[in-house]
Amino acid sequence: MPRKVGAWTQDKLKVVADYLPAYLTATQRAIERVYIDAFAGPGANKIERTGEIIDGSPLIALDAKGKDGRGFDRLFFIESDEAAVQELRAAVAERDGRNRAKVIHGDVNIALPQLIQRINKRSPTFVLLDPAGIDPAWETIKSLTDWQTELLINFPLGMSINRNLDSPKTDSYFGTPDWRPIWETGRTWRAPGLIDLYLKRLADEGWKHHVRDPRLVKDDGNRNLYYLLFAGKVPIGKRIMASVFGQPDSAGQSRFRLPFPGE
Repeated sequence: MPRKVGAWTQDKLKVVADYLPAYLTATQRAIERVYIDAFAGPGANKIERTGEIIDGSPLIALDAKGKDGRGFDRLFFIESDEAAVQELRAAVAERDGRNRAKVIHGDVNIALPQLIQRINKRSPTFVLLDPAGIDPAWETIKSLTDWQTELLINFPLGMSINRNLDSPKTDSYFGTPDWRPIWETGRTWRAPGLIDLYLKRLADEGWKHHVRDPRLVKDDGNRNLYYLLFAGKVPIGKRIMASVFGQPDSAGQSRFRLPFPGE
């Protein structure tokens, strides 16, 4: 059964669909390109408001191709829910004629550090981190540092973090208690301050090329849900994603720039 989602999910998926072909084109000289979806879901989504069935990120990645017609050489989909795993395996079996994809049933904080050890450190690897809660732990992020990875991250500020201020998972997510004084500064600089902290910590681990202006995703009531953050290890990825982030959302609405402290 497709996962029920809000219409705003289409905005996130549009970012993925717009970026991956450009990523594959930019890395076409690589012997192998890898895609990892760390919170993959069942493969298909159902828009609650309209009933429309749309491809989720795993199926978008399976279909993605660069200008030379090549797609990802290997794809890995991690999912913790067993029912979703079975649905995704069935969807992949129908869509993946070359057996490029593997669905992994497990907790991202265990499965992802294990998985990355099976990938060549020089292989360009795109990692989508799109959790439903406050995940992954910072230590899981750090397990990817030695690989040629690009990260597209659902930063769940409005969706999860502000509802779990006393949860140990929040400290684990940031990998530092330094987030709390930023939170306590007040609403005006809370979002940009926490995003700035997270991006700086990613830069310290080698992901120095991040898009300064993240993509804000709102629900149908215009409430902030989460931000999409991008961080990579080569400048071309940043340039491409900055262009993608700058486009109107899936409904054709323009977006505003998030101010940062000191600007």
